[in-house]
Amino acid sequence: MDFIDTPVLVGDPDGRAVYVNPSFERHFQTSKDSVTGVALASLFEGGGREAILRAVAGICGGEPTLRLRLREAGRGWMVMASPVEAEGGRVGVVILLTEEPAGEDRVMALRREILEPLDELSQCLADVSTGFGGNSGVSGDKVRVLIADGVRAVERIRKYAGGVETGLLGTKG
Repeated sequence: MDFIDTPVLVGDPDGRAVYVNPSFERHFQTSKDSVTGVALASLFEGGGREAILRAVAGICGGEPTLRLRLREAGRGWMVMASPVEAEGGRVGVVILLTEEPAGEDRVMALRREILEPLDELSQCLADVSTGFGGNSGVSGDKVRVLIADGVRAVERIRKYAGGVETGLLGTKG
């Protein structure tokens, strides 16, 4: 594992680090000597700490390989935790951390931006539908305003869709 250019961490069932490879040392600015025997909780920040501890407990408790995402050292990571088995039992966990592509945060932000006008459009269409459903309290002017609001929401979705294409493919949308 010393030659794998991906951070690898091995933990025991008590949640202590027993090994990190040189890639882990580089990415997390630590050393094998300073990490060995240390609680895994102290190697990660906030939510990452909790996610890693849950993964170790799950794997050592009999769950199959687990996959999760975390944010650590200013980067997004895809994490795969797998059991270490010996003498018919689970004696630890191997944690492989793969750095997420740089654009992942932007894609997630675009998703949130797209959902907002979709919600607005959905509400506009529901209101128009109610107006045409025999509700005499909805005027033609109100229907026109709702339709105009829906058209604006669609245009915002088109703009964000272009941003997705630009962000993922490096082309103009």
